[in-house]
Amino acid sequence: MRSPSSSIRVFGAFAVASLAAVTFAPLGCGGSSDGLGASTRSDAGGGIVVPDDDGGSVIPIGPGGDEDGGTTGGPDDGGGPVFADANIDTDATGCTNTPPAHGPLPHVCKPATTNECDGSHDFAGMPNNGTGNGYDDDCDGLVDEGCACPSPGVTKTCFLVPGSQIDGTSKEPVGWCKTASRGTVDCVGQEFPKWSGVCRGASPPFADDKCAPGDYDCDGRDLNSFTKDCSCQTDAITCPTAPFITAPYPNPANLPLKIDASLWFGTPSNAAQATNWTWTMRGGDCDNIQPHPSFGIYKTNSGAAAPLGRTVTNLGPGQNEHGRQVTQAQDGVTSSVYPAFSLSGDYVMDVSLDFAGQHYTCSLNIKAQGPGLRAEACWDTMGNTDVDLHMAKVNGFSSCAHPGWSDTCASEDCLWSNCKSDQAGMSRWYAASPTTACVGWGSLASGACPNPRLDRDNISCTTTQQNPNGTAALPIPFPFPLPATSDFCGSENINVDNPNSGDTFAVGTVLYSGTSAKPHINVYCNGQRIVSAGYNPLTGSNFPVLRESGGDNGDFWKFGLVKVTGSGANIACDVTTTTSVTPIGNKDGSTSFCVDKGAANSTTYLSRSGGTPSLATDLCFH
Repeated sequence: MRSPSSSIRVFGAFAVASLAAVTFAPLGCGGSSDGLGASTRSDAGGGIVVPDDDGGSVIPIGPGGDEDGGTTGGPDDGGGPVFADANIDTDATGCTNTPPAHGPLPHVCKPATTNECDGSHDFAGMPNNGTGNGYDDDCDGLVDEGCACPSPGVTKTCFLVPGSQIDGTSKEPVGWCKTASRGTVDCVGQEFPKWSGVCRGASPPFADDKCAPGDYDCDGRDLNSFTKDCSCQTDAITCPTAPFITAPYPNPANLPLKIDASLWFGTPSNAAQATNWTWTMRGGDCDNIQPHPSFGIYKTNSGAAAPLGRTVTNLGPGQNEHGRQVTQAQDGVTSSVYPAFSLSGDYVMDVSLDFAGQHYTCSLNIKAQGPGLRAEACWDTMGNTDVDLHMAKVNGFSSCAHPGWSDTCASEDCLWSNCKSDQAGMSRWYAASPTTACVGWGSLASGACPNPRLDRDNISCTTTQQNPNGTAALPIPFPFPLPATSDFCGSENINVDNPNSGDTFAVGTVLYSGTSAKPHINVYCNGQRIVSAGYNPLTGSNFPVLRESGGDNGDFWKFGLVKVTGSGANIACDVTTTTSVTPIGNKDGSTSFCVDKGAANSTTYLSRSGGTPSLATDLCFH
């Protein structure tokens, strides 16, 4: 299901380093000049730096380069600086090239830093203190980098805007940024954890405002473009402002989410004249850890075949995020695509095209939101190690004297041996969900949708397989062929669609077979990422490490406890991660993680006390 309008963003030149520069439409209406050999508008990035009262600099939100050194109405090409003179210049139509005024919330950037909590990056009303304020105060694409955080894996809401652009009453950004610049940032590190700075699912403000209704540069004022006179012209492409909302596991025979760029044109038929279409999408943490992303892009609403395009690895502010890209030249896509998702999460899709002699790059936000509670696990050695995800329900089994892992005491642990949709042996915790909640694109479920359920048991996989629905025949050790199975290296994902308020779950991963693995776990509550912990190449987090296999008694990362409150679409999830007392240096890295082995993972004990764990630390035996 899509929302009434999509959220897209047209970047100016140099707005985001990973995107190609944008050439805007001619300046003003008549290209008037005062005879001095240069356009008389103030250059969008031409050196107008105004000190603010917090010690930052007001950075004009135009393309950032200099005017073209004298060609009236020419593209911004990084030439010599040009400044406005004292004259107001108009042409015969009354259009002016005088620069507009900044809105009441100008884009003010503090000096570049690796520590926004160093005491010199505060804004009036938006102090960082020692833990950060949730905003990108030095405009480097990172939020609260260097600031302390509670414990590894914890997330908080973040925005890719500086503290200068925050409404004093709501304490949030305005305009387009209120939703599109919102994301979550995770806590990483061991003894002294810090915010990673990566604001997952967020986009920065427009480099310049659009000549269309909406505050796209998020300065509190509409239509105040520094590259065009919005009083006498409108943009050829008008950008919607709300995110797309969808769900994982869509119907592969009729993919429901259509991104139709023809609706961005004033005259939809003009989209047929646009050329060089390129659609690029990036996603969540596991999409950067798995060999290939867990989503796909299609030309039509049929997801029966393999997704179009190819994996790319140079996306995002740091040019190190992975994603999927399709182009008109290679894949035949033009003004519309159908994305499909197998995991919850926040996704960003960049769309570039050429139209009427101009190049445009747009960005939209897509939120894939599965219902209820979801935990997913991926790891760095997918393809040659078997890591299993566990979710144990720790309350409601009063007949169990010693609640334990691995399917004891009325099957309170959901894992590979009992929790797949096609297995009848699991004593289910809740009523089953409609099949539409789990049977669909990217899912291995078929015909039933029990709760809880493990969607994928990734025993082995083919690292070259780019299709999340890809299958391959198993080896034939028997006199008859075995059925085909998925060979895509996808995350293990446990779903609980309708948990009861007050229920608590223990989550962890075990190295079932193989020599070593660095796991990563995400927890989603009604589609919102609330915890992201473990190995992450984007943030430099390298613990915990699972080094000794041995079935369900191998190295076991006791991740933590998740308590659910509320019901339906209003559930909230309180997560407490497990810590150790005496860390094992090459496994735990510090007391921030707990990796147990052997008897500590037995069917007899879930907690070291032998009873039901009341605290996350009860899960750890060392």
